[in-house]
Amino acid sequence: MHPKQMRYLIRRPQAFIRHQVTGQLPRTVRPQSPLITLLESMHHHQRLRYRGIRLSPELGYQTGHQFHSAEQLLRWLKPSDQMIEGEPWPAESFRIKRFVSTLTLEDLQRHSAQHPEQEGRK
Repeated sequence: MHPKQMRYLIRRPQAFIRHQVTGQLPRTVRPQSPLITLLESMHHHQRLRYRGIRLSPELGYQTGHQFHSAEQLLRWLKPSDQMIEGEPWPAESFRIKRFVSTLTLEDLQRHSAQHPEQEGRK
């Protein structure tokens, strides 16, 4: 049993009773999106150099939220490696579910106020 599942059962009596009666644990899901895949492919230090990122439908999210760095954005998109199914996290409600385009660093640069390629030009 994953610790998140145990915590979920402890905090929700109805889920705990369902587990006692049926033996079924709450399912875990792994947050996924093309933007999460792109950000995870980057090294931590590289994510810190992308600043002022504004989300948009072109990145797969129906919001205009702005983040200080790509690292902060990744933590908002994916607060944990495993989430409990049905338990909401902030980014999931804004994710465009049918968005499956592969994103590149150029896509991220278009939505960033500052990125490493700009630093090289100064």
